[in-house]
Amino acid sequence: MTERISLAKRWSGAALALFLLLPLSGCFDLAQRLSIDRSGAGGYEIAITANGLLGEALKNNRAAIAPKHNAAKTQVLSRGDHVTQTTAIRFKSLSDLHLSNESISLTDRGASWFGLGPSHVTFRRTVLVDRARRENIPKSGEADRFGSDLAQTMFGDHSYVFTVSVPGSVDYASPLRIGRSVSKPQIRASDLGQTVTWRLPLYTLLQAKLITFQVDFSAYGSFPDAQSLPD
Repeated sequence: MTERISLAKRWSGAALALFLLLPLSGCFDLAQRLSIDRSGAGGYEIAITANGLLGEALKNNRAAIAPKHNAAKTQVLSRGDHVTQTTAIRFKSLSDLHLSNESISLTDRGASWFGLGPSHVTFRRTVLVDRARRENIPKSGEADRFGSDLAQTMFGDHSYVFTVSVPGSVDYASPLRIGRSVSKPQIRASDLGQTVTWRLPLYTLLQAKLITFQVDFSAYGSFPDAQSLPD
């Protein structure tokens, strides 16, 4: 168990790689949360919650999803028979992030009212699920191990959640479409401004080739164009 977890030593792709590499080791829920403030700085964290053998492995291996280049803090919390391992980093700009199998960007489309109004900003996150799958699963076993029916049986009701918090107000948040499945984002108020959350079954995520999360928001502040770097 520990040896397999240690294979996933890249930041954002680490959680996905862990998800792909350990389908028979126990079920878990995966959540990724990102926040951006009015200067374009923020935080990014990954949380894996599991029980059984995988829960014990997370408890004993505090660096299971440690980033390769980004300075991070990891904590483990046990509640009953469930263990949650959370790894978090802070960044001054999305350009500071080194990510594997995903890209995150922030684009300032300009301010309204001749520059006196709020900035109109687009946040976009693209995850290369198919690439991560091909890199982490032996070709001979991919089709057999990760067919849709088998994936649904393995992961059952377990979920994947991605949340992004932005300042100001959300103008638009794109639904996430994977095959015939559509995940509509939920928007709520937060300390920063508003938070957008997508929730979908883990087995649905596994069937995707590429997924994109997009949020258009309006806020006062400074939002230099920024994009994460490949790991």
